[in-house]
Amino acid sequence: MIITVTLNPAIDVTYRLPRLTVGEVHRVAEVSTRLGGKGVNVARVLHQLGEPTHAVGLADEAFADALAKELPSTFLPELEDVRRTLVVVAESTTSLWEPGQQAAAGADGRLLDLLADRIPAATAVVVSGSLAPGVPADLPARIARIAAAAGVPVLLDLDDAALAAAVGTGAVLTPNEDEAARLLGHALEDPAAAVTELAARHGGPVVLTRGHHGLVAYADGGCWQVRPPAGVSGNPTGAGDATAAGIARGLARGRPWPEILRDAAALGAGAVVAPVAGEIDPDAYPSFLAEVRVRRIDRKEP
Repeated sequence: MIITVTLNPAIDVTYRLPRLTVGEVHRVAEVSTRLGGKGVNVARVLHQLGEPTHAVGLADEAFADALAKELPSTFLPELEDVRRTLVVVAESTTSLWEPGQQAAAGADGRLLDLLADRIPAATAVVVSGSLAPGVPADLPARIARIAAAAGVPVLLDLDDAALAAAVGTGAVLTPNEDEAARLLGHALEDPAAAVTELAARHGGPVVLTRGHHGLVAYADGGCWQVRPPAGVSGNPTGAGDATAAGIARGLARGRPWPEILRDAAALGAGAVVAPVAGEIDPDAYPSFLAEVRVRRIDRKEP
């Protein structure tokens, strides 16, 4: 069973309309609302794929109760309310994200107690997304160390202080280009060189997510470039979560990295053409899997 951890869940609202013009009134053509957050979206994709999963995190009572009716999940009621995220899909995609509510004092300790009982039986752990205000920046790193001590592979999809605190844990890190540049302190002129440098600092695998440019990864002493299917368009909001789900599934099954990366890129593309985050298009995914190309780049081991 793959455990996903969400430390700042959200109620995801998606608006679809023909065009978006700032300063004008718009009639929304289509609205969808669902419980989300990055870790929840990872769990949804895994669940859709038939992979045993359990979503864990911090929320309010209403969110926790509602999600438990949809997915195997345990969310501690440590937030007064759950934030909303608004995605407007028109000619392009615009996202508006609320920061989230303050977590109760001691919430991190109670979550760690919950995870300490569950992680030894897990096949992989994913901690992804932002942290609610009041959650210590090193909490994902502490979760990763608990998992590492139990011999369970971990993926951390984080940013800023939480990402910086995760360096050195040995977990799989999956920053995007902006997140990696902030962590390294310089622009990413050469993505392969950047992941190699970051892997050297981290002492573990790094998968750089590059949107429609695909993935560049350093793992098992080698650097890999992943080309996604061409011409994929739609809503990219949940693509990173589907990519994380693919990596987690591969880690849980002990697959080789080229296979993990191919599956992850295909799932990411499958999410782009799905209507909302936390889903993949089951018909498009197999064809995308056949189109993804993975090649090794000649980089020395750090």
